[in-house]
Amino acid sequence: MRITRLIIVLAILLIAAGLWAQLGTAKETESKSWFSWGPISLTLFGAGIAAVLAGIGSSIGIGISGGMSMGAMQERPELFGRFLPLAAMAGTQGIYGIVIAVVIMGKITPGMSLESGWQLFFSGLPIGFAGLVSGIWQGKVCAGGIGLVTKDPSQFGKALVMSVLVEFYALLGLLASILMTARIG
Repeated sequence: MRITRLIIVLAILLIAAGLWAQLGTAKETESKSWFSWGPISLTLFGAGIAAVLAGIGSSIGIGISGGMSMGAMQERPELFGRFLPLAAMAGTQGIYGIVIAVVIMGKITPGMSLESGWQLFFSGLPIGFAGLVSGIWQGKVCAGGIGLVTKDPSQFGKALVMSVLVEFYALLGLLASILMTARIG
């Protein structure tokens, strides 16, 4: 729980730093800095948020469910085929984040407006945060499902359904990011 709070606080600080830097460069238009918060920088930052936050959620979730799976295989190694989908389920959030990052980067055009850059930046946030949180919680749900399947292998379907319930919220974040990105011309 502490790591989740830390990651969310760091993500908010990163976004706040970007906004602060943007406001600072707006006041200093004559600055000869090596970096400026132009539309392309904002777009790449939004794509990075989508990929990195969703990837962090996936890696933590897979770590949780994979650790449980390894422990369960010590008792029941014959159930590896049932543990594998549950252990890997939290990895989909990272895939969704990468997909949105590619879509966002595909919207980069020469001479794009600052408004488009901000819109593309914000379109990476839904899947970034939804992937971060749902990936971690899906790992916990899958770990519980692995414990259930260890005791009674016939309960695999129920464990998978519970995992899909958490996946639904990652899909909502993906859908929101797709819809936001599609509206930007």
